[in-house]
Amino acid sequence: MSSIAGLADSTAARGRGRPRSVAADEAILAATRAVLAEDGWAALTVEGVAARAGVAKTTVYRRFASRADLAVAAVAQLVAAARTAPGNGAAEDIGNAIRACADVYSRPAARAAYLAVVAEAGRDPALRAAVEGRVITPARQMVADGLDRAVARGEITRELADARLDLLYDVLAGALLHRLLVREADIDDDFIETLTSAVLVALRIPPG
Repeated sequence: MSSIAGLADSTAARGRGRPRSVAADEAILAATRAVLAEDGWAALTVEGVAARAGVAKTTVYRRFASRADLAVAAVAQLVAAARTAPGNGAAEDIGNAIRACADVYSRPAARAAYLAVVAEAGRDPALRAAVEGRVITPARQMVADGLDRAVARGEITRELADARLDLLYDVLAGALLHRLLVREADIDDDFIETLTSAVLVALRIPPG
């Protein structure tokens, strides 16, 4: 299943007609991020996204029930894009994950869309719950998956992995998003090495 198909599952009950167009899905989510980046949450409308994506308004509504659902899906796609293949050890896993996130959120439209949705979620409990379920939970699961691999390799204990999960997610997400979205600074090799070393210390794994 493609990441787009997975993101749209929550809008459910699609019917049995002709197969969905992946190109239309991509265009709709890219257009949503572009509108959020250029004009902000207040300017986001299904009509505007449809026009920008070059599709009918009904095409958008068949996939997404509301502009909130549309916006969350557009940001959730960024999380899916940051998933990486397993590395050969905890240090490689961590470094690969940081680089993947940097690649995704270094794009201006991605940064602005994420900030716009998160800011609005602070004022809208329903949107906040959607962000929690479709953006934060999958991102946290990536960290959990990395810890599971470290346990399987014998690098850390199950107990330590469980105890450190929330802290490591907060540290990684906080450091990356603050540097990229708030400071708008680059993620260079020195930053990746330093952050990776800090995480390894928290996991009690000797660096390199």
